[in-house]
Amino acid sequence: MGLFNKIFGGNDSTAQPSQPSKINLSKEESVHKINLAKEEVHKVCLTKSPLNGLVSRVGLVLDYSGSMSSLYRDGTVQGVIEKILPLAMEFDDNGTMEVWIFESGFHRLPDITLDNFYGYVKNEIIGKYQMGGTNYAPVMQDVFKRYIQEEPAKIPDYIVFITDGDNADHGKTNEIIKKAAEHPIFWQFVGVGNESFNYLKKLDDMKNRYVDNADFFSVSKASAIEYQDLLNEYPGWLADPKVKAMLQ
Repeated sequence: MGLFNKIFGGNDSTAQPSQPSKINLSKEESVHKINLAKEEVHKVCLTKSPLNGLVSRVGLVLDYSGSMSSLYRDGTVQGVIEKILPLAMEFDDNGTMEVWIFESGFHRLPDITLDNFYGYVKNEIIGKYQMGGTNYAPVMQDVFKRYIQEEPAKIPDYIVFITDGDNADHGKTNEIIKKAAEHPIFWQFVGVGNESFNYLKKLDDMKNRYVDNADFFSVSKASAIEYQDLLNEYPGWLADPKVKAMLQ
């Protein structure tokens, strides 16, 4: 079984048949699942006072490197979108989630809402873009460009950045993380799989930043992502006096 199929539970020729009912839900089932997840997010927020009643933009950045192909096609990445969308529904005043895919470069995709989330991967991604390598900095620079330069607002920006492995541009990524630390953008990196993620671990503890603007955790497969982990360090960042000053 290939690495990505091991990680996400997809199929290959040696694997057992999949159970599409667990991944490929009807629209009604997906909406119901998202509504339940929103209730779960709300309960988590009630335990973390900076998140209670928070208005925040939510962005999702998804790895689009070549070996992810089967995961985009089997419904796994669609499931990730449906996992993160309830955060936008909880925090964003209009329930909109900005989304990017990245490989060596990046693509800024149409915003996701409850109106267009169903079939989003099939409708907006598959067959439209070419997969490639793994660079973090170009997409991170575009996230910064959109939120800070194009659409500035006195509200925090929360970015969920999902990747399966290391990048080829450590130096440039360090630069954009340090630059973004002076602005109200928080980066929640999620490593998926059994890689060591040494770079992301170092980035999580990076010194000489204006504020600590990033968190990292890893899971063995995408379905193991939990809201408690996604919202572990974000409240502390929001409570930092330097961040509060950025939002005044």
